[in-house]
Amino acid sequence: MNFYFIRHGETDWNVKKKIQGKTDVPLNENGLNQAKALAKELVRLQPDVMRVYTSPQKRASETARIAAEALGIRCMILDGLKEMDLGEWEGSNWDIIEETYGETYYYWNSHRRYTHTPGGECYNEVLGRALASLGTILEQERGSVLVVTHSAILMVLRCYLARLPFEEMLSFRTKNAAWFSVSAEEIKDALTRFDAGE
Repeated sequence: MNFYFIRHGETDWNVKKKIQGKTDVPLNENGLNQAKALAKELVRLQPDVMRVYTSPQKRASETARIAAEALGIRCMILDGLKEMDLGEWEGSNWDIIEETYGETYYYWNSHRRYTHTPGGECYNEVLGRALASLGTILEQERGSVLVVTHSAILMVLRCYLARLPFEEMLSFRTKNAAWFSVSAEEIKDALTRFDAGE
């Protein structure tokens, strides 16, 4: 069993480099075309997927629906796959946040795992709920799945799987409509480590 992780297609806020977080921004025209191209690639490659799981947010669920329809399989929503809640920083961009929030931003940036954004989540909370969702999938499925989600979810998960400090997660950025695979064994190991407090 494999998890094929996909980042949603492009949105207007991606183009403007605005922080989206929990804000429910839909795909733009290019994002829809990216999702359709991804679906065509998946049909061509025929990965052994039984189901699609997605964040409830429009940009992810639209991407997931297009893939699911192309593959002729069901699409299920899991709330734990939604994007990180970035609180007061949503709608702005990172340059403005750095300038406006100064020390608060610098402390958060260098203590990413357990430091909350103002009014938002910390990355450890994001990782916890994402892993809980993947654990639910492991309990329910015997075959491989597509998981359509968001940038912060994918960065924190890949960083944790690589056993690197959370401050290095930016090296795991995933482009819009890009995908990669992770084995069920790797996810099980991550769940065990997280539950043990690692």
